[in-house]
Amino acid sequence: MAKGPEYSDASDAIRLLRVATWFGPACFAMLSSFWYFMLNKGWISYVGFVFLLILNIPLTIAGILAIHRTVGATAVLMVKTMFADGDIPPPPTYPRQDVLIAQGKYAEAADWFRDHLRIEPGDHEARLRLAHLLEMRLNGHDEAERLYLEIRNAEPAASQYEQMRATNGLIDVYRKLGRTARLKVELARFVERYRGSALAAGAARELQELKEIDPTSGSRHFPT
Repeated sequence: MAKGPEYSDASDAIRLLRVATWFGPACFAMLSSFWYFMLNKGWISYVGFVFLLILNIPLTIAGILAIHRTVGATAVLMVKTMFADGDIPPPPTYPRQDVLIAQGKYAEAADWFRDHLRIEPGDHEARLRLAHLLEMRLNGHDEAERLYLEIRNAEPAASQYEQMRATNGLIDVYRKLGRTARLKVELARFVERYRGSALAAGAARELQELKEIDPTSGSRHFPT
């Protein structure tokens, strides 16, 4: 939970002074005008008007402190969100694998990903990265398919985003291998699960084109 400012350093004091300068006089003037309006309408007595004018001071101070604390807490929360501080985990990074990939050492990078997954079997981002590397650089379509299916069948379940990327990966693999039957299954699955999205619309068009080429296979049923 993000905390507001504690007024413990010079920067806090300066920010508080700015809020007091900009908000304090305006707040005091608006409250005074409102009390005078009520007095003019006969809704309050003169004594009540004087009392409310005196009450303006603590009300204005409370407003200044509330605004300063709210703005400070919001700023802290925004920074924590931007930099993945607190309860939001930072995205995983794989610096050694990235260096090897940049050097063109794809097989060695794949081995590093495999070693990493033996230690961290629940790291689906690493599994996705390895599958993509195998598919794009090492012609390892069978292993890539297995990795994508592991994400789909993971317990506990992978995130929706990871599952969508795994399905996309399977579609790419089956398209490259010319496995039309499996490609149709995955396209149908994608259309069913992400119906209404632009990606699902594209998958539906591709599925329709495949059905027109091979009209004998039009089933929408697919395994789970």
